[in-house]
Amino acid sequence: MSHYTLLLSNTRLIAFHLEKNQLLEHAHFALDDAGKEAFEGYLEVWKEAVFSLLVDVVEEDFQLESIPHLGRSDRNALLARRLDQNYRTTPYRRAFVQSLAKSGGQDKVLMSALTLVPPIDAIVNALLAKKIVLQGIYSAALLAGEMMHKSGLGLEHYLLVSFTSGGGMRQTYLAADGLKFSRVSSLPEDEDLQDAVRLADVIVLEALRARQYLSTLRLLGRDDKLQLAVVAPAGLDCQSAIDEHLAKSGEAAQFVVSNVPLNLLAQKLRLPPADSMLNLLCSWLELHPPANHYGQARHLIHATWRKRGIALRWGSFACLILAMLWSALLVQEAGDIQASINQSLKRTAQIDERLRHFGHLLKQSKASDPAAMKGAYELYTHELLTWPSVEPPAQQVSQILLDFPELVLDELRWNSGRAPPDPAAVQVAEEGASAPVAAPVILELSGRVEPFDLQYRRALASVERLSQRLSRLPGVQVKALILPLNTSSEVGLEGKLVPPDSKRVDFSLRLSWEQKAP
Repeated sequence: MSHYTLLLSNTRLIAFHLEKNQLLEHAHFALDDAGKEAFEGYLEVWKEAVFSLLVDVVEEDFQLESIPHLGRSDRNALLARRLDQNYRTTPYRRAFVQSLAKSGGQDKVLMSALTLVPPIDAIVNALLAKKIVLQGIYSAALLAGEMMHKSGLGLEHYLLVSFTSGGGMRQTYLAADGLKFSRVSSLPEDEDLQDAVRLADVIVLEALRARQYLSTLRLLGRDDKLQLAVVAPAGLDCQSAIDEHLAKSGEAAQFVVSNVPLNLLAQKLRLPPADSMLNLLCSWLELHPPANHYGQARHLIHATWRKRGIALRWGSFACLILAMLWSALLVQEAGDIQASINQSLKRTAQIDERLRHFGHLLKQSKASDPAAMKGAYELYTHELLTWPSVEPPAQQVSQILLDFPELVLDELRWNSGRAPPDPAAVQVAEEGASAPVAAPVILELSGRVEPFDLQYRRALASVERLSQRLSRLPGVQVKALILPLNTSSEVGLEGKLVPPDSKRVDFSLRLSWEQKAP
């Protein structure tokens, strides 16, 4: 939505719009019946926009009061009664607690109100009639104090001097805890705002009156200096003229003058360039809208519904994102469950296939014969269940052979089994009901020594060291079947013919494991 700022002065109503980092005057209206009719036609065209009302009029009152320190609900009730007493005729009022005291002390409160009711009512009612969003009703004096506080210029306890669109000069006294008072004084009709000398005379005259008023309110001591922060029209520097006028009047010791150029202020606040303080306020209001000053709940009803709608849309968007994330998690979990189900079905199918195969074997083996059933059971428990694996002993031997690079393994034989059982032993086993013993494992290693240079002693030593290492394995018995010996030029001790020029030296070791019962 587009945002427009309505600036109400004592003479006219101006609509501003910020476009391409430049504040443009969109339309202006007189404060009469013709202007009211033109404004209603303007709203008909821009009924989808968001409006803020900035009021810069003389009829704005400020009062500083002290109230007892109370709880929140009691304090709000007391402030509501005070506002009814002080500003009964206007709904555009507010009370702001500037400082809270401790228990038993006095809280400092700024009460203010816009007493020029008819023009404001006409604008607000026209907006409400067309159901246009009114973001807030703002005071130029209060908004200037908030904006200057965020400018970072380092000003404290100063009198801000600026100029209004109706040919007036606004003086606003700002302290660390906020605005203390603000008033608009009229300039002479023939006053030239580009004449620094004449403008300095008016500023000094009004500053002396303001200082006397601040002393009356006990906001400024008689010997305290008053800092003047002058926001002069664009391109005008009044500081030297003000200093000269104060020196001539003998009041220089009571003031500290600071010139605040508009371009510097705009740069500090990151606002587009402007030729007046009010234009800076309009830009600030569009870019950084503060909390509402004077608008009541019924004035801002459409803005409230708009905020709720935006919150509802964002909430719906967040719920949609959460629902999508939740759905993704559910889909992932469902995929995992489906994969687990598929795996279970696959295992079930394998079991079913094994059962079918087992049933087929039962039919072929005449399983109805008890002797056949018993034989199958004994075959399974005494042979298949206890049948050893070659992998563990082979891994153990492989690890040991890594330490003997000179021995090359050519052949590894693995066998397991038992001799036919003795019937008497079987009868004893059945009576004792002992657990079946696993079949023994036998590995035969055959290889050669490389390189071999007829050094039989060295070759024999390597094979013996290997035999000793292997015998250290748990439950292993090592027996040398062939050793690298040759004491004859024609026949080896192993009973084989050895050619005189052969470089091959054979060895063969048998390793036996006695398996434990499962």
